[in-house]
Amino acid sequence: MAIATVALDSARTYLNDVNKQIWTDAVLLPFLREAYRDMTLVLWVNGIPVLREKSSALAVTALEVDLDSQPADLVEPIWLKERAFGSSDNWISLTETDFESDIDQTSELRYWTWREEKILFVGATMKREILMRYWKTLTEPTAAGHSLGFIYAEHFLGPQMAAYAAASVGNLTLASSLLYVKGIHNGVAGAKLHMIIQGNIKGQQNLFARRIPYRRR
Repeated sequence: MAIATVALDSARTYLNDVNKQIWTDAVLLPFLREAYRDMTLVLWVNGIPVLREKSSALAVTALEVDLDSQPADLVEPIWLKERAFGSSDNWISLTETDFESDIDQTSELRYWTWREEKILFVGATMKREILMRYWKTLTEPTAAGHSLGFIYAEHFLGPQMAAYAAASVGNLTLASSLLYVKGIHNGVAGAKLHMIIQGNIKGQQNLFARRIPYRRR
């Protein structure tokens, strides 16, 4: 997995400044972060596995109706399971609803809702713990030595970052040839991004899937 300096050096090759005379790390880092946000959004929209995460057991106190201990990198939950706090019981799936259910509390949570970027519950009369799978965000690099957090990220971030940098000094021709903006420009960055996404989708095709048996009516 590459570090940010690899993407920074890649950008400088497009900007014709491999000796760092103008486009130093400090100058390029804001453009790197902007390109990184582009990449994270594309990965999320395409359901790329690097953004999938599984939490540790999270405590939900009795009568609690929203999850105070949401993971800091949470973007959107996928599913939740529950069991008695501190037990080794099997996990039981919670049912997702559009809004909080208008039912009485019991000893189990049973339902959950994702609203206003919060996980909400009806609440339980006893302390519970939950396990969650969710979509996460990646940590933006803020220094040249920071990890990019995603294999081959530098192949997209280099030209995308260079495009933003070129546009900032009025070189719109170079920027247009490099920049990826979905539905508007593909550019060099878009071509690289397409291959990265295709590679990840290909990897998911090896996952086991149970075939649905044919039943003649």
